Amino acid sequence: MKKNEIVPYEVARPQLDTFTLIRCEHRSWPYKWIGHSGVIVKDTATDQIKILESTTLNKFTMQSGVQMTAFGAWLQYYPGKVWARIPRFSNHADGIDHVHRRRKLAEEFIKVHLGTSYPNLKTRTGRFKLYLAALDFKLFGVDLLRYTGDDMGIFCTELVIMFLQYCELFDKHPFATEFKPRDLSGGAQVFEENVCLFTDYADEIQLK
Repeated sequence: MKKNEIVPYEVARPQLDTFTLIRCEHRSWPYKWIGHSGVIVKDTATDQIKILESTTLNKFTMQSGVQMTAFGAWLQYYPGKVWARIPRFSNHADGIDHVHRRRKLAEEFIKVHLGTSYPNLKTRTGRFKLYLAALDFKLFGVDLLRYTGDDMGIFCTELVIMFLQYCELFDKHPFATEFKPRDLSGGAQVFEENVCLFTDYADEIQLK
């Protein structure tokens, strides 16, 4: 596939499954610089595909915070570029159906976190959380710029990493708040080195 070649949604849709990473680039500043991310959740019973995301405001649903939207409609209305990274799973030697188990964990996570707010950027503590998420200062592998305030809102990529960690696709040691949308694009060591055994992600395909 050529670089920047857009794959039509109807062609890509059969490959999109739960745990597919979605990365976005808004067409307007400053959102273009910040980026956005989410993760696909597929209902195997109905074949419906939704995106799980946390956002300041979904202008399609007019809601903020952690939410799920039908992905086809979301993709149509998103004002910018959209990429997807599809997961690939290897068989475990223990014979356990880990994919099925992870889907159950995904359902648990969604029940707990759906409706959680996005960090309140109108407050000092919310903005401070955003600044610390954007900055990295590590000493002996420990990030010294770690948020310890009382804003319990969840950023977009923070949500994605939390979801992967809960579903046992990602190491639980890294702090989810430290990840940014561009870390999901492929080639970012901070992401690739923490993906769990028997799981890897294909290269990005552009959907829009």
